[in-house]
Amino acid sequence: MRVLGLLLVLLLLAGCTTPVVVPPVLIQLEIVEEDQGWVQVRVTGIPEAGYRLLWGDVDTSYGITDLVPWEELYVHFYQAVEGATSGSQIPTEYEITVVDDEGHVVAQASILVVAVVCHLELVGVQGRTVTVEYWGRFGIEYSISWGDSFADHVHVSTQSASGTAQHTYGAAGTYSLGMEEIWAPRQVFFSVTIE
Repeated sequence: MRVLGLLLVLLLLAGCTTPVVVPPVLIQLEIVEEDQGWVQVRVTGIPEAGYRLLWGDVDTSYGITDLVPWEELYVHFYQAVEGATSGSQIPTEYEITVVDDEGHVVAQASILVVAVVCHLELVGVQGRTVTVEYWGRFGIEYSISWGDSFADHVHVSTQSASGTAQHTYGAAGTYSLGMEEIWAPRQVFFSVTIE
């Protein structure tokens, strides 16, 4: 036994060690939710900064998201592909890919976006003031319904197709918040309780 131990020590000193095998990085991309053009994905296994998420719709900074190891959830809003007749849309499939710092694809998933309308998400509640983030089609005017007989008109005038809005409630209660294109039927996205 001593001879075997001595032999191992001599091999180590001579540099005759077995190379350590480092397992490849396993990055996963999962589509969590799709709602009227608003898409949320989960990306796990990012080892370091430098990886990017390509949403597959535009080759501008809007269509690219930088990934970081400490975050997993990312969202994007697709613009409608307009059909031949006014107001119609063409269902479109997008290839969402994760690339490393050299541009190699390390994970991918595809999604079919059938229709693009709008989306509303709660950002936070501070006292009686509610902050929301909204997504919509570029160039379209929307109404955010606060659930207390008040509404705000917002115009999606940036290519990012998103923005934030705030509303302060006059009384405690539970309110249903919605968003819709101007003159369209009200669409509720979530409820919030104000104390």
